[in-house]
Amino acid sequence: MTTRTYWRLAGTRGARAAVGEITEVIAGKACWKLDPAYAAWFWPLMRPVTALTLSVPEAMLEPAQAGDCMDAPRRPTEHEKDVLLKAPEEAADALQVYTLTLQGKQSSVHKAFPTRMVNVSTLRYCRTRVAMKTKAAAGDTDAKA
Repeated sequence: MTTRTYWRLAGTRGARAAVGEITEVIAGKACWKLDPAYAAWFWPLMRPVTALTLSVPEAMLEPAQAGDCMDAPRRPTEHEKDVLLKAPEEAADALQVYTLTLQGKQSSVHKAFPTRMVNVSTLRYCRTRVAMKTKAAAGDTDAKA
């Protein structure tokens, strides 16, 4: 039986933690496998994704801790999709996609396809919005949309 190694995006924790599994490390970059549900946040208009792995510098990740959210994110609302589609894409904020598989298709991106990128800010936005909705649903009066 193999032990899974879960790591979170540095600076995220608890309900806002963006957690994935490191499957291998190549030249200082971790292959960080995320739940495919994150793809709806990266690409709101894309068909469903069945596999998603990012190539992330090891320094951007830290070990997941007890209390970090390991659940898949919900789908973005229409308002959140609008925000994501209008958000600027900055090269300094980009992470390379390592693998990407769309539902019903063969792997369309594999082994660090250089032109498919995602923004770290989108990952943080996703976890913040999901955490806020979770607090609001639980009756937390500090949750603001």
